[in-house]
Amino acid sequence: MKIEKDTVTFEAPDADFVTKFGIQAAADMVLDFHCFHPQLPFLYDARQLAAFLSTSRQKLLYYVRHTAAAYHPVTIPKRNGDVRILSVPDDTLRRWQRKICRELLAYLPVAPQATAYRKGGAISGNAAPHVGKRYLLKLDISDFFGSICFEQVHSAAFHTRYFSRQVGFLLTSLCCKDGALPQGAPTSPALSNLVMRNFDTSMARWCQRRGIVYTRYCDDLTFSADRPLFAVYSKAKNMLAEMGFDLNEAKTHFITNAGRQSVTGLTVNEKVSVPAGYKRSLRQEVYYTLRFGLADSILRGGHATLLTDDLPDTERYRQQLLGRIQYVLQIEPENRWFREAKQKLLSCDDRPKV
Repeated sequence: MKIEKDTVTFEAPDADFVTKFGIQAAADMVLDFHCFHPQLPFLYDARQLAAFLSTSRQKLLYYVRHTAAAYHPVTIPKRNGDVRILSVPDDTLRRWQRKICRELLAYLPVAPQATAYRKGGAISGNAAPHVGKRYLLKLDISDFFGSICFEQVHSAAFHTRYFSRQVGFLLTSLCCKDGALPQGAPTSPALSNLVMRNFDTSMARWCQRRGIVYTRYCDDLTFSADRPLFAVYSKAKNMLAEMGFDLNEAKTHFITNAGRQSVTGLTVNEKVSVPAGYKRSLRQEVYYTLRFGLADSILRGGHATLLTDDLPDTERYRQQLLGRIQYVLQIEPENRWFREAKQKLLSCDDRPKV
């Protein structure tokens, strides 16, 4: 359908909807919805949803009935040596999910305390509110995505305020696997923020009355104040348990400003900064590279993954170093050493001779 001012032009995918309500009532429903939600498409039935996803109703319903079969496992290594298993959707479902993210979920409200998976969100924005606080508490939710169930997704994102019951069920089905959010689907991060919205808002209100700062970056919850935070731990744990979440107690940390306080990998004792150890290690690697060359750094640094047919992939290594330098500069744009190192690395010509 097309909407221009107060006129609705129905198209072939809208036929069932128009037949059910009549053309005048159908047009009134669309215009009323558009008045309150101008950025969201009007989706009432499966045919309209299929058209929105540029597919057929038959193919849409097939995927809804066989969603789990559309995923395949992908294993990626973690920093601690363990592995993380992702459930990655096939090309068709991934394309649909990206459209759902871009044209539906992006317009649904998220609590300001959620700093990941949103436009303008960044780890620095998650860390900055906690600078200079005497006490810091960090919590981690176990199996975050896997603990978010079908009903929570439907209630938080696809309820009848925005979509009909049928479309809400279909959208939820396309975004879940085996009754939960799959880690690896494009929609899961945005949906997790929507599911956590009530918790974020309630927790922030409770904290604000007590002079406590709260932010959340995905499954990492951070609290800070100039008073001890033991009561916050109990409050957060109980509220999360009511939602079906468990805390990873091994990652629960109470930290005072007597030691290094870090939030999502950034130091926040006096200002937001990259940890000194990270910068020191990167400076050494960049210095060696600029002095002896990219190829020599790859060979002597043990970067086996950067060898192609026993030849060092210098350009890929250059981009990796530039990415790490840019990370530092995003947090510390005034860092002169890394600004100069970036320019030198960009102009460094060191390609392997065949």
